[in-house]
Parts: sequence; C-alpha cells; structure tokens
Amino acid sequence: MSYYNISKNDIDTWYIREMLGVGCFLFEGSEKALLFDTGFGFRNIRKVIDKLTSKPLVVVNSHGHTDHAGGNTQFPQVYIHSADLKMTEDAWQKNQRDQLIGYARKNHFLARPFLYWLGRSRPHIYDTEYKAIEDGVIFDLGGRRLTVTHFPGHSPGSIILTDEHTQTLYTGDAVNSGLFLFFEGSPKLKEYAERLNDLAQLQGYSKIFDSHSKNPLPISFISHYASFLERATLDKSQITNFPNGEKDVYVYKEEGIPFERDFITVHFTKDLII
Repeated sequence: MSYYNISKNDIDTWYIREMLGVGCFLFEGSEKALLFDTGFGFRNIRKVIDKLTSKPLVVVNSHGHTDHAGGNTQFPQVYIHSADLKMTEDAWQKNQRDQLIGYARKNHFLARPFLYWLGRSRPHIYDTEYKAIEDGVIFDLGGRRLTVTHFPGHSPGSIILTDEHTQTLYTGDAVNSGLFLFFEGSPKLKEYAERLNDLAQLQGYSKIFDSHSKNPLPISFISHYASFLERATLDKSQITNFPNGEKDVYVYKEEGIPFERDFITVHFTKDLII
C-alpha cells in the first residue's frame, strides 16, 4: 500500500492524499506548477511531485499547522501568510507534531508501530527560505492564475486560493465539513459564520475543495456551514479528548445530508460559543 494516493481533479490539478488523511494540491499552468501544502513531511513528497511535473515549482502553505507545512523542508522556498510565519520554526513544528502523534498513539492502539516508524522517517533536505504573502497576491502559472484570499480563523494566517480557470476555491482548512476552531486566536463561532457569509458572496465559482477530501463541495456549502455554526449550542455538544492545554474541546455535529458527508462538525472551546 502506497503512503500517497494520487487522483486528478481535472486535466491540470492533482490531489495528493497522505495515508493519515490530509492532502495537498498540485496545479499546473503552461509555464509553472504550484504545490498547495506539503503535508506532514513523514515521506518524500518532493519525489512524488517530480514524477507529476517537470515545470518550475512554487510552493505555498494554506497555513502553518504541521499536517500542512511539515514537508516544507523538502523544498528550498515556501510562501506562507505573514501571520503564520512563527509556525514555521522547527521547535513549533516539532511540538505540534509530537502532540498529534501522541494523541494518535493513545487513541489508535493498532497504529502505534506505524506511527512510531513515521515519527523517525522525516526527510529534512533544505534550510527552507520563507517568503511572506498577503491578501490579493496572484500566482501566475501561465494561462492559470491563483489568487490568495486571507481567511483567518483556523489559524491567523489561513488562506484560500481562488482559481478562475476551474471556478474553484481551494480552501485548505479554512472551509471544510469538520472545522477546528479551538486554537489560540480562533474567533467566536458566530463571528466566523459572518466571515463565511461574506465569502459566499463571491461570484463566478461553483465548487470548493478542502485539504481533507478528494470530493468537492458545492459553493452553497459555505453559507450552509455558516448557518450550521449559528445553530451550534453548548448543550447539544460533547466534550472530546483532543489535547488542548487547560481548555476542553467540544464538538457539535449534524448529519451531512445533502452534501454526501456522514456528519458536519465543528470543534471549539467553550469561550467561543458563549
């Protein structure tokens, strides 16, 4: 079984999904290619990219969390929003990676040997140069332009790439069917719902792809998720065992009909809902 599963969204876009459930997107234009996120970095994603395209490569992080930026050191240069630059530090990445692996080992007993092996097998090739990007930056790949939209919440520097070529929003973790809003600096749920309603007003787009599913969601999901957040209440939520310091993490969920998801969820801390 391969650690990476590769599928094509369209003739110029690949979805590269890791065994641990997070994916990266590779876009190709007539002159350049762009990799959106680098995954955990446990295996050599650079080798995968080199088999898919020979064009000059631009690497961009949707945000700085270790499941999206852990493979950055396999590339000489990476773009990331300025608000997430501190997350690129080796100590920050290692701390979050250790927390996630520790949580997985505790809750998935049968996967312990596999997780132990992964924890010892991270390729580190470059002292990566980080370049800060801001809202509105355009990456021109040749016949295909990807525009950065800053969308803070899941992290301070979360971004979305808008692609007019395919009428698609690539949302990273900023919009998905299981949003995590329990990190330091996360907004209140109703505030994030307002941001989503503003995003839903974008014209000319028909679908979204997030980082954790190869299946697209219609653009209407954005406003649906906003109303979902507005319905969330503490008494209808449950405490989870997610590691988060002194604050408990709650989860609120509803069935995912009609969006072909078993459930739609949001994970949050108590102070973000009252």
